[in-house]
Amino acid sequence: MNKMHVETPANEPIIRMTRTFAAPRQLVWRAWTQPEHVARWWGSRAMGATRVIKLDVRPGGEWRFEQTTPDGTVFAFIGKYIEVAEPETLVNTFALEGMFEDKTVIETHRFDEADGRTHYSCVSRFDSIEDRDGMVASGMEAGAQDSMNQLEELLGALTAA
Repeated sequence: MNKMHVETPANEPIIRMTRTFAAPRQLVWRAWTQPEHVARWWGSRAMGATRVIKLDVRPGGEWRFEQTTPDGTVFAFIGKYIEVAEPETLVNTFALEGMFEDKTVIETHRFDEADGRTHYSCVSRFDSIEDRDGMVASGMEAGAQDSMNQLEELLGALTAA
């Protein structure tokens, strides 16, 4: 399994993540935009299963994913889609209810295909470097890596089916 590469440039309020998947772009897009697939890969395994409450993939559409920890704590991740250009680009806001809700986080996801493989890149833009560093300190990198590992597993299963 390959590892996601994460960069936090010293002078920019961004997090850049990249990873390549051994699957065609259209399949990666479906895994990213269909609720039944998102529920199987999104989020950290340690947080518990992901429930896709809302996933309206269109400009202005909203998304909401919930994870319940073993102790019963519910974490709700929310956002709105700004741009949708199937199967190349998704731009959305990102927030965690109760944390980061008052911050502006814009994520730009790109899916580029070459030789049947999909190169995924994401740039998360924050209002400030301090906000970005707060997100990094929350453990987001480990959660994002776990999500991408689960996505790779799902893509393998979908490709084999």
